[in-house]
Amino acid sequence: MILDFHSLSPAVVPHFKGGEGEAQVRTAVSDGMGRILTLTLPVDSSIGLHTHTGNCEIIHVLSGSGVCHDDGTDVPLTAGMTHYCPEGHTHGIDNTGAEPLVLLGILPDVK
Repeated sequence: MILDFHSLSPAVVPHFKGGEGEAQVRTAVSDGMGRILTLTLPVDSSIGLHTHTGNCEIIHVLSGSGVCHDDGTDVPLTAGMTHYCPEGHTHGIDNTGAEPLVLLGILPDVK
């Protein structure tokens, strides 16, 4: 299966997970086994701090830069980096750069 995120219209979500600004979410797969999506955080926007229950999350930074709040530790993010948040762990992401922060998210459901 080929996923073409550019062909999908984004869902604009204000204050994503309690964060600042908005997130533009393009979901290509949501099939009961998990989700695959891209998430674009405009400048000064963020994903609020949240704990994963029922799934884990893999986030790959496609472009831009920011900070990941990973279980209480702040880690700089740049294009090419990947973050893993296991079930039961907490994270959030801030766009601290001068351009949109574009993320690929993979959220397999925990069975």
